[in-house]
Amino acid sequence: MKNESKDNSFSSLSAQLEENNKKISALLSENENILRRMGYKPPATNMALNKKSRIIFPSGYIRTKSYFTKKYRLNEFFSNAELATNMAYALQLSDLYNFILNRFNIWGPLETMVYKAAIINYVCIIESFIGQVFDDMHKYCGKCNKHNHCEFFMPKVNNFAQKLDAIEKSGILSLTSMHYAQIREAYHLRNHMHIYTAARQNEHTQKAFNTKLHNNIIKIMQIVVVSLYNDMLPATKTCYKDTL
Repeated sequence: MKNESKDNSFSSLSAQLEENNKKISALLSENENILRRMGYKPPATNMALNKKSRIIFPSGYIRTKSYFTKKYRLNEFFSNAELATNMAYALQLSDLYNFILNRFNIWGPLETMVYKAAIINYVCIIESFIGQVFDDMHKYCGKCNKHNHCEFFMPKVNNFAQKLDAIEKSGILSLTSMHYAQIREAYHLRNHMHIYTAARQNEHTQKAFNTKLHNNIIKIMQIVVVSLYNDMLPATKTCYKDTL
């Protein structure tokens, strides 16, 4: 009886959401029709009301800068305050993409492009976390006169792929080979973000950017950050061998 009541409540709320979405969709369409009747041809020619008169974005969906700074310990990862702030903004952008993908009925190639933008944003976040910690560990260990004979020393490289290879080879992070493979797959897709290179490998027909990849990248990002914080970040301030 309890489960039946819960199911009925869920169905009722779902029906309410669907009804509200119909009303919202109708009003949005009506706004565009009003603009056309006024002689505009959006988006080529458009009218923008003052900010106070525009559609108000739902409060609380996009989490705050302070939330992300605390959740991902950005000030511990990034000594540069501006960089930490930019990382928080990139994480906020991921919430915006999440809203668009979950609240709007986007279809066809345009949906693929939105997924592409969201996934590339996550890959850039992963790249920044790994790259920063790698460089900080290299800088710290470079002061040690034994670093040339240490299996955990991170060499001086600028390429993200080389940094990832060095980290995996050292075994310093508690990531599986599957995790590394997924990071490389996403990084490869990110490197095909340019329109002229994408033409050689058509993501629209291959459906490379989709819900599954998007959700996997979110999970990978969270796993990477935790592993970096526990396993590698301490090695930017003390000898890793002393923690073994």
